[in-house]
Amino acid sequence: MTQDSGAGNDLLADFGTRDIVLEVVADTATQDGAPEVQVTLLVAGVLISGTVIGFKRYAEHHPITARMQQAVEGLTERVDGDTSRPGPPLYLHLKDAIYHTPGAQQAFPSDRGVFCRIALKDVSAFNFGGIGWPQPD
Repeated sequence: MTQDSGAGNDLLADFGTRDIVLEVVADTATQDGAPEVQVTLLVAGVLISGTVIGFKRYAEHHPITARMQQAVEGLTERVDGDTSRPGPPLYLHLKDAIYHTPGAQQAFPSDRGVFCRIALKDVSAFNFGGIGWPQPD
């Protein structure tokens, strides 16, 4: 009889709390030539629609996030020297994101989308494709 270290049980418990499909979507967005995928997410009762992008593209949209990306890459290289397999994604990055809140007459922002970063663990539900509300005349 072999002794169980518990590592397999931890993996199964972790697997039950993760959305592997959404992780694949997030991971695919980081690859060169990846197609743009629109999603709508339910996060803390708010619907967020946008186009999935990789962290690098997300970081390029603002000087602060660009510096953060450089710092993260530098830290990763110093820690293990291998940035090719960082592990499963923890965040989903969106461009052109629009927030749809319950009871609101229109989405926010109503004139343009924004870049946003969402923890995968906070996504309650999702679907492929965006949603739109009629804009007032």
